[in-house]
Amino acid sequence: MDKHKQTPDILAEILGGEAEVSLGSSPVERPRPAAKPKPAARPKQSAPSPRKAAAPAQWETRVVTFQAHNGWRPRFLDGKELKNWMEGPLLHEYIAWLGEQGWELAAASSGERIYGLADKLQLYFKRAK
Repeated sequence: MDKHKQTPDILAEILGGEAEVSLGSSPVERPRPAAKPKPAARPKQSAPSPRKAAAPAQWETRVVTFQAHNGWRPRFLDGKELKNWMEGPLLHEYIAWLGEQGWELAAASSGERIYGLADKLQLYFKRAK
């Protein structure tokens, strides 16, 4: 019974170490698994450049003050009272019309009077020049 069947050292293969199998008095070195190719070196990236600030946008602005008269109607446009404002469009109609003209609602305020004695609702619009 001098000859033993040589069995692979599975644990050594998994761990990637050298496996030695002892057969009697002479150690046998197991062949190493083929080395995995190293990935190609990535080119070094330069440090990110500071973000360039975009040119500031140029805006047109519009302040519309609404007053309640059979519904909320625009009364002041940029501080000037609109003619026949009492027969003018209602708030939602006026906002839709401004949207069609490219105006975007930027802010809204209520409570403080800016122009008239009874105005309490101001909407602030902007659009690119």
